[in-house]
Amino acid sequence: MYKKPTINPEQTIHNWLNIVSKHNPIDIINLYTTDGVLLGTLANEIKKGREKVIEYFNEFVKKKPYGEITSIFIQEYENIAIIDGTYTFRLINNENEINFLPARFTFVLKNVNGKWLIATHHSSEQPN
Repeated sequence: MYKKPTINPEQTIHNWLNIVSKHNPIDIINLYTTDGVLLGTLANEIKKGREKVIEYFNEFVKKKPYGEITSIFIQEYENIAIIDGTYTFRLINNENEINFLPARFTFVLKNVNGKWLIATHHSSEQPN
């Protein structure tokens, strides 16, 4: 039986960004399907499944990320939504210096029991 999500796909992505900016990897991975796939902005390999996705976010949150969406495009279907856009992360390096990382993203969301979860997330640094 189809259950319509209570929040829309755009709100889901803004919620993801808000949770990432709070730096708790467990809260972040709970936004992914159990078999979700992540091609992270700073990752050298594809992460599949929450156990692997958390490995990425355990490292990413050490940089104290704070993100802002700069553009967003949404295609919504009954049980799937595709969101493309750009965001900029403010990151803190080991010397406590602030760096900005502009990146582009694609999220594929899946409606799981009335909640949008991330099935696939690809993020890559913006080319110069």
